[in-house]
Amino acid sequence: MKSINQEISHILSKHLSIQKSLRKGIVNIRALAKYLIYEYDLKYTMDAVISSIRRFDLDDISLLASRETDHYFSKMIVSTKDNVTRIILKDRAFKDICADFLGKRILKENCRILKSKETVTLIISQTDLEAKLSLFKESDIIETQTNLSEIRLQFPKDISKTKGVISRIASELAVRDINIEEIFYNIPDLLIYVKEENLVQAHQALREIKK
Repeated sequence: MKSINQEISHILSKHLSIQKSLRKGIVNIRALAKYLIYEYDLKYTMDAVISSIRRFDLDDISLLASRETDHYFSKMIVSTKDNVTRIILKDRAFKDICADFLGKRILKENCRILKSKETVTLIISQTDLEAKLSLFKESDIIETQTNLSEIRLQFPKDISKTKGVISRIASELAVRDINIEEIFYNIPDLLIYVKEENLVQAHQALREIKK
């Protein structure tokens, strides 16, 4: 059975916005305790929850911020690109992709490819989309998602072994109700795809991390 401190820590570690408010000292602890008791149907007293919130060690428990991750974020370069489409294909369509790369090259450059066991995901420019879709049998096209934007995060080195980098990015976007439609990690770049309507907010959030 979890202790009250463990349970409160587990809850708070999932909420970046609450952590940020606690760090800045701008949250009413009693109001937060009341919210947690109601939201998570906690059976503890108000004073016990307040005490556990005050014991929550932001630096020790949360991996969303550290000196190492902050260093990499301060050095990253953020760039964006609109007019992007994601196409999800059945695995057998991979031969059509290879044929195009050796032949007419309709997909051209700036084509991102992610191949799994059963599917192939293409991230391409939306320009001449119909011509690109015509390369594949209709039965091989699982999904086409248009009107996406690419956010390219260029880091000074490989971040794959640095805890908290991707978690911090995902959490910052989630706080703003922005869904990551696709994500590619190509050392040392991280490519994030969001809906075009969310690009301005997403870009602003990532610029704030950089600061």
